Amino acid sequence: MTERRKKAIIRRRIFIALLAALLAVLIALIAVIVAVIKSDSNVNNNSSDITYVSSEQNPSKPDNSSSQKEETPSEPEIFVTPTGAELDANFGRLLLINGEHALPDDYDTKVREYLVEIDPQYRNNNYVTQIHKDVYPYVTAMVAAAQADGVDLRVWSPFRSYAIQNDLFQKQVNRVGGDEEKAATVVARPGTSEHNTGLCADFNMASDTFETTPMYTWMCENAEDYGFILRYPKDKQHITGVIYESWHWRFVGINNAKQINELGVTLEEFIEMKKLDPTMDMYGDDSAAEQIMD
Repeated sequence: MTERRKKAIIRRRIFIALLAALLAVLIALIAVIVAVIKSDSNVNNNSSDITYVSSEQNPSKPDNSSSQKEETPSEPEIFVTPTGAELDANFGRLLLINGEHALPDDYDTKVREYLVEIDPQYRNNNYVTQIHKDVYPYVTAMVAAAQADGVDLRVWSPFRSYAIQNDLFQKQVNRVGGDEEKAATVVARPGTSEHNTGLCADFNMASDTFETTPMYTWMCENAEDYGFILRYPKDKQHITGVIYESWHWRFVGINNAKQINELGVTLEEFIEMKKLDPTMDMYGDDSAAEQIMD
């Protein structure tokens, strides 16, 4: 064997030895990596198997979450109007007044302490100019928003006293030849009109032509955002006892209005569905004025 061949064999053996060493190191590295991955997997599996003990399982650690949830009142939902007014969407007034639910005899006197004057920029009538203080921020925000949209919405007839309502009713009786029942479908008897409460308003005019105006269109699209509903809709006279009045809108509260419109019901139907006391919120100085939910 020549010297050159001996050297070639030696070099080959050295190369094979180095290659084997490198392969061993690589195998060892892979083994370490696999071990680490397996270890992490075991940790994760152990974590997912942790049992969280409730207060019933572990009396030494009482669970106060449910009681805290019940005791902590929910924050009022604030609706910010396009004009920047902040309105409580959870507040509402659901007093039901109609031919079957009349106001107390002394209501006309007591309600006056809850009335406020409507600023002239929001109305187009100087004969009746007051509305319930609870409604004022909502109706003025609504009118301001409509006017900002280029729609000349204005309050025409808000609160009316028994005396004014009686005068209007008697005039309607005369128009229909003395038939009080027929007259009451157009002009409510005093004490059975929402106008006696200050919780509603006629807008711009008391006329069927209101339905053809931009004001009516705007109200249909936006009034619920300010807590108002169309109180006497079409095809509901058998329920409300009053003819369709496109101009007459009633404040019930933002969330209540949205729910009533979504259900497609009248205030009478809503009160019955929710099994509410129709005399709730009689004057507006109690806690029953909040939204009613299932």
